Amino acid sequence: MTILTNQLKSLLSSFISVFVFSLSVISIVLYVHYSKNIALETLTDDPAVIAQLPAYIGMLSQFGIFLWAATAAICVFCSQLVKNKRLKAFVISSALISMLLGFDDVFMLHESVLPSLGIPQKIVYLSYLVIISVYALTFFKVLLRTDYLLLLCAFFWFGASLFVDNFFYESSPYITKLLEDGAKFIGIVSWLFYFARTCRQIFQSQTLKSSRFVPV
Repeated sequence: MTILTNQLKSLLSSFISVFVFSLSVISIVLYVHYSKNIALETLTDDPAVIAQLPAYIGMLSQFGIFLWAATAAICVFCSQLVKNKRLKAFVISSALISMLLGFDDVFMLHESVLPSLGIPQKIVYLSYLVIISVYALTFFKVLLRTDYLLLLCAFFWFGASLFVDNFFYESSPYITKLLEDGAKFIGIVSWLFYFARTCRQIFQSQTLKSSRFVPV
């Protein structure tokens, strides 16, 4: 009984966090339900079930969303173990950017949601560029200590995807879809590999007292 009591005390803040986060998301769902008069099941069920579509619909996009989430999870986990404040801020910022891009992918923020609110797609792209530029400038010294070629590879493929989307949108599906979405997927995979590798190197530098990630 004592063990359970001690465990309950130590987990109290975790339980509160779980319920606060969960209820916040559910509250957003209910708000959209009542304010937009949208059927509740439309907001809670799986999209393929609602549209009565096969499970393989959007396969490549779904894989990409898993990888965005994996990157964010790796960075969040890393932030809990990093001791250096600068590196902690770096991995937390990396997690937030990964979540932002993942949310954009899931909810089509730049394609539908924000333009429907009067924010042009070009402004959304510009905002993302500003966010990433501020991130890169803020953690420039940290980034230089990482294997940043993988990150540059990710940006190259994201850029290639945007290029195809904006200049070849009337071409065949093999270009407009396979090339555009394929390039984006390669970018997401590169993004995941970069942050997974970087977080591992940060752990190793703490364990082995390596000079690669000296306090900056």
